[in-house]
Amino acid sequence: NRVLDHIDIKVRHLEQSKVFYRTLLAVLGIAASYEDASSIIFSDSKDYIWIGEGIPKRVHFAFSAKDMHEVNAFYQTGLACGGKSAGEPSYQGDDYYSCYILDLDNYLIEAVCRQAN
Repeated sequence: NRVLDHIDIKVRHLEQSKVFYRTLLAVLGIAASYEDASSIIFSDSKDYIWIGEGIPKRVHFAFSAKDMHEVNAFYQTGLACGGKSAGEPSYQGDDYYSCYILDLDNYLIEAVCRQAN
């Protein structure tokens, strides 16, 4: 069973968000699988995120990272792409290492790896 099937979000500036997410998700090895003038989709074999232009609403979603290095890289890349820190990489419990970034529309995005401290 999967916890996540897909996420749909609306963003104010689609072209800027395409660059932001394309650059940021590349850190986790996630690439765009579909793109047109009104949306972009990033996916792997199980899950996807659809991003289209519209009025943003508050949402939090977490991307799986392979290890602490990917979480750290996700955080640094997020800041470099114009995101804002909402929580530096750290352990939150014995096996939950994550970081939080507010994206260009203030969506709370997280990268997490489950690796013992």
